[in-house]
Amino acid sequence: MDRICVATSRARAYYALVSRLRRAGIPFTSMLPDSDFEGYELVLTTAEEAGQIGEKALTLEELDENPGVFKGQVVSRLRGKKDVVVVGVDPGKRMGLAVFYGQTRLVFNTFDSAGAVYSRIGAFARGIPSSGLLVRVGNGNRSMTAKLVEGLKEEVPEATIEIVDESGTSSGRSKMKGIQKDQVSAAKIAFRKGEVVSPGKTRTRD
Repeated sequence: MDRICVATSRARAYYALVSRLRRAGIPFTSMLPDSDFEGYELVLTTAEEAGQIGEKALTLEELDENPGVFKGQVVSRLRGKKDVVVVGVDPGKRMGLAVFYGQTRLVFNTFDSAGAVYSRIGAFARGIPSSGLLVRVGNGNRSMTAKLVEGLKEEVPEATIEIVDESGTSSGRSKMKGIQKDQVSAAKIAFRKGEVVSPGKTRTRD
């Protein structure tokens, strides 16, 4: 993602776009709206200035404030096609969450409540253009797993939900700085095929 630029003469809009890009860890270049954008795939700007830029424009008004959802929106636009949003959940007193757009990592989080997990997954489902939502939940805490599955069926009924054998997902240390153990487990769960408990509209894959 090295072919993105921010082009706006509005100071507040520029600050908002740059802040979101930095929080999402996306590299970018800054330019003026009347610049030549040849060589750039995507130009982040405002709705008012988008007419000067054309089809490469993606406006602040279209983008989410959450850095993970924001990153998913940008990646989706860059690829020019819709991919599956893949989510892994490691249930427990502290619940790890890992969200990917296809193979691209969007965000790792840890939550203390099931409600927060539902809400965050719902935000990704609603905010990112995709070909479907696949949620995989570990089976290490069976009562919490059952609660999560029922809550997810209500929050994101369109999702395919699988229960995954999470044995071995908590072994080893995270090699990524600042990433917690439950988040690493969630990432491993996200890409481990499980038992479908709610078929939704998403085609599952190995």
